[in-house]
Amino acid sequence: MSRPVPTRLASTLAANAHQKEEFQAFRRRVLEDGEPYVISDAVAPAEILHAMDIHVTPVVWYSAIIAAKQLSPYYFEQMDARGFHDRLPRYTSLPLMSTLDGDPQRAPYGGLPKPMMILSRFRDDYGQRISELWSRAYGGVPVFGLDASSSTALGPHWWERGLRDWETLYEPHRLDFQVEQLEGLIRTAETLSGRSFEPREFMRQMHRINEAGEIVADIRDMLARARPLPVPLTEQLANVMAPTWDRGSAWSVAHLKAFRAELRTLIGQGAAACPNERLRLLWVGNGLWFNTGFYRAFEEKYGAVFVWTMYSNFLSDGYRRYFRDDPAHALRALASRHISMNEQLHVPPWMGDWIVEQARAYGADGAVMLVPKHDRMGSLGSRMTKVALERAGIPVVELHANMVDARMWDDAAMRKKVEEFIEQRLLRGSTTTETA
Repeated sequence: MSRPVPTRLASTLAANAHQKEEFQAFRRRVLEDGEPYVISDAVAPAEILHAMDIHVTPVVWYSAIIAAKQLSPYYFEQMDARGFHDRLPRYTSLPLMSTLDGDPQRAPYGGLPKPMMILSRFRDDYGQRISELWSRAYGGVPVFGLDASSSTALGPHWWERGLRDWETLYEPHRLDFQVEQLEGLIRTAETLSGRSFEPREFMRQMHRINEAGEIVADIRDMLARARPLPVPLTEQLANVMAPTWDRGSAWSVAHLKAFRAELRTLIGQGAAACPNERLRLLWVGNGLWFNTGFYRAFEEKYGAVFVWTMYSNFLSDGYRRYFRDDPAHALRALASRHISMNEQLHVPPWMGDWIVEQARAYGADGAVMLVPKHDRMGSLGSRMTKVALERAGIPVVELHANMVDARMWDDAAMRKKVEEFIEQRLLRGSTTTETA
């Protein structure tokens, strides 16, 4: 007999408290003690800065916080009023708007103070311009741009080969180029901060990231096998995302161990996110940060529970890199981690192959795919991933919206669309293609 899971896990409360305390402590250190920090793209090597005890605030993390606090409509209205065009990527431009607004009383956690540097990853047409405008808003701060050469071959099973065979998978010439850029980043960070890069501390953090990835792999296997799912997707996100952003720290490993232990206890007690579980769904694409309650909207009526999202185990599959006990080899392993992250998450066939693998592991009956408006990189592989899932027998419904712009979301219409998908394709077993 299954029993309902507690509303919030002890691990979730601890993760949320840690993030809030860490961010508030960081602001005090920056504003009162003048310590350096960096605003960074998500797909950027924060590990180098962590090894120098330099705080890193990822753009998309802060964007998600703004959206979760229901502030995105206000900031995007400000963006419109300032004359920015309506095709600007929402995920990366939202934090810029909070800075341009200039009100620390409104911005989450008091807003982002002036950074030492903005670390930008070239991934779309707008990233460099957004970084330039952000730098200007702070009165001029350095912008360090990272580039990544394209793969000449997208070999199969990157999530397995990338653990140890990363030199071959990601190609030596690409890694050479990326290492040169990382060495440049180290020199720049040392010059701007007055701190020294510590190779041994860097390797310790890289080992801890591998350990954290191993724990996440355990958690993934526990959740994939458990019937019913013991905790809702919202609890998974809170407990895996916080260690992902704080990767390399001793806290990240300790927290994931505590989450794994709590999950094991709940599974043993027969806990259920949805006691009447009948259908298992994937959430494909970025998180719906302003409305995470949507993930639980179909449990009571249909017994449909979201079991997986790309955040569930990317720390395991995308971040682990095993390397020799040598700083140079560790730096090369870091280069391999970040050089193809966008390809793995957004480009066919890598995106689709991985997600089909997860669908099979979790026993998914269907998938809900968020196709983000105004984010070409985020939507790049969606169409081919849908094709791959459908060919694997996993029906897909598309929701065209944006992960942080609540103005584009019609909750009633989106719920109706998913309900029709469940009734017409999952409960009836239809094989007709669903289009948005």
